Amino acid sequence: MFSIYSSAFNLVKNNFDYKEAIDNFCKFAEEVVVAVNTSEDDTLEVLQSLCSDYPNLKIISTDFSYQDQFLDGKIKNEALQATTQEFKIGLDMDERIPLYAKYNWINLASRLRFSDPAAFLIPSIDLWGDKESIRWDNKKNIQFKWYLHKEGYFRGTNNEAIREDGSINIKKSDSCDLINEDGSLAKSVYFVDQDVNTLEKYRDFLKSNPLYVFHLGCLDFDKKAELNKNFWKKHWELEAGEEVADIATEAKEFKKFQTQKHGLELW
Repeated sequence: MFSIYSSAFNLVKNNFDYKEAIDNFCKFAEEVVVAVNTSEDDTLEVLQSLCSDYPNLKIISTDFSYQDQFLDGKIKNEALQATTQEFKIGLDMDERIPLYAKYNWINLASRLRFSDPAAFLIPSIDLWGDKESIRWDNKKNIQFKWYLHKEGYFRGTNNEAIREDGSINIKKSDSCDLINEDGSLAKSVYFVDQDVNTLEKYRDFLKSNPLYVFHLGCLDFDKKAELNKNFWKKHWELEAGEEVADIATEAKEFKKFQTQKHGLELW
């Protein structure tokens, strides 16, 4: 029923917990496809070695230039196009899906099968500093992403985000949109009320809603800062064609946000 697809590179070098990610993905989905781009370490080999333990895991190799503005979307799309199950869930290697909620995902997918939208936008909960704390800054409390969608679509940059000179307007796209074959945005809908604008509503949402994805990207502030400094900030500046000023490059920048305990089981 479900294919989880993801992208990866330099996982070993950057000390990602790839084993936990693969274990989580493979326990949830009938099929897991990871596209591994050319790396400076043995990411491809270590992920391929896990296939013997996970028969539903498929590793494919890609070779896109790191100078390509559309890099991230291209890698993800290669993984997506290699999937075979009816419903697709796109996850990054620093994201986890709660295993106890699979029945709810099945119900939501069934709604998608007979409806017009290509996708449901699923909430993403950022974990900050540890696996119990969530960020609270009264601005963007819950992100909604194209996690669950039907087959026949692509990941890439939507037409409206491509400037006349061919560069990406990063205010409109991060190169990983869910798009139709012609480059237009795929029709997607929210399945929950977005009006979660107070701390109390946020807590109620987390208690009552079983459909979300955990993002672990800020569990280690020092690592996050180092990644932004050495790769992502440079890459985003390449995409934007200008300096990107709003990507923090020091660990202290990540530590300034108030966090709270979410009180939910991760698995």
